[in-house]
Amino acid sequence: MVVIWIGIGIGVLIAAALIYKIIKTSKNEYISLRCKRCGFKTNGLKCPICETEKTLR
Repeated sequence: MVVIWIGIGIGVLIAAALIYKIIKTSKNEYISLRCKRCGFKTNGLKCPICETEKTLR
């Protein structure tokens, strides 16, 4: 019986941590809409400006 209570307690703690993380994460943090290097709007895709710079090197 004690093992069941410990399991329930751990489950509640994990659920609370995940809910807290979901609440604190902004909606745009999952997919970056802008390139981190140059700031070009990419809509979550690879940046065409930075990719062409890589191939030119």
